[in-house]
Amino acid sequence: MTAADCPSCADERTAGAAFCEACGNRLTEPPAAAPVPTGGPAPTAGPAPTAADSAGPTAGPGPVAGSARVCLSCGTEGEIGADGYCGNCGMLAFRPRDHLETEAGAAAAVTDRGLRHHRNEDAMWLAARGPDVDVVVCDGVSSSFDPDVASQTAVDTAGLLLAVLKAGDELPERIGEAVVAAGAAVAELVGNGDPRRATSNPACTIVAACVRGCEVGYAWVGDSRAYWLPADGEIVELTVDDSWATQAISMGADPQRAWNDPKAHAITAWLGADAGTIAPRIGELTATTAGQLVLCSDGLWNYLTESHGFAETVRSHLHQAGSPLGAARSLVAFANGEGGADNITVAIVPVVPTAS
Repeated sequence: MTAADCPSCADERTAGAAFCEACGNRLTEPPAAAPVPTGGPAPTAGPAPTAADSAGPTAGPGPVAGSARVCLSCGTEGEIGADGYCGNCGMLAFRPRDHLETEAGAAAAVTDRGLRHHRNEDAMWLAARGPDVDVVVCDGVSSSFDPDVASQTAVDTAGLLLAVLKAGDELPERIGEAVVAAGAAVAELVGNGDPRRATSNPACTIVAACVRGCEVGYAWVGDSRAYWLPADGEIVELTVDDSWATQAISMGADPQRAWNDPKAHAITAWLGADAGTIAPRIGELTATTAGQLVLCSDGLWNYLTESHGFAETVRSHLHQAGSPLGAARSLVAFANGEGGADNITVAIVPVVPTAS
C-alpha cells in the first residue's frame, strides 16, 4: 500500500484511500468494471449538526457545522449530514474537529479550524467537578506530520491526570508532571501509525491549568498562552512564549521588529519525539478578586499581541455576550474576521474566590 499526498489539497493522510478525507477529491481512477450509475434518487443527508455542549468531568463536545452549513465545494446550503459530507455533491464539507464547543460548569471553550487551514490542528480539554475546573489547550505544529493527532493525544493525556489534583496538592508541580506525561505520549506516536511520523515527528504546544477555589496552577510548553483577567485592574500574562521573538526580545531586540520578523513564531520548545527533555515552565496565583482565566492558542492572540488590547477585547466580548461560551464563540468569530490565518482555540474559566 503506497502513501500518496492528495494532488488537490496535499493532505498527508491518504495512504490506500480512494478519496481524500480533507477535500473529498478522488485519489485513484474508478475501476472500469464499476462505472458510476446514472439516474435514480439523489442521495439524502441527515440534519445539519448543532452545538453539543458538555459539562462535568469529560471533554466530549460534539461537532457543529458553523460555516460548513454551506458546502465549500458546491455552495449548497442545508445538505450537510452529521458525517460532514455534502448530500448534494458528496464532498467532505467539514470534519468533526473543524468547530467544537463545550461547557463545564460556568467555564466554556471553543476551537475552530479558521479560514486558511484545511483541518483543525488545535485541541482542547475542559472538565469541571463542582468548583474544580481543569483546562488544557494544545496547538499542533503544522510543519510536523499528524499535528492534529499530537494535540489530541496531549490534551487527553494531561486532562485525565489533572482530574485527581486537589487544592494544596502543589498544583504547579503536579500540572507540570501532567505536561511531561503528555509529552511522553506524543513522543510515542513516532512508532505508531503512519511510517512518515518517523521522519517528521508529530508535535504540539501545550498550556494546562487547574482552578481549585481561589488557587490557580498552570504549566506550559510552547506559545499557547494563559492570562489572568481580573474583574477590575490590569491583565496578567501568566505564560511567556517559548518562541524566537520572545527570546530575541529578552536579549534586547526591539519588540516590534522581533514580532514582524518571519521567524517570530518559530517555537523553541514543544512536545514531540524530537523535543529533547521536556521542562515545562510552571506558575501559580491566588485570586483575591473575581476574574477570568483565559487560555488560548496563537490563532487568537496573534491578532492581539499587546496585553492591554487583549484585555479590552476579551472584556468587551464578555460584556456583549453575557456568558463565557458566548464570549468564546465571538472571540473565535473575531479572529476569523481578522483573517482566520490559523486554527483558533479559546477557553474562559470564571474564578470567584469564596468568602472565608
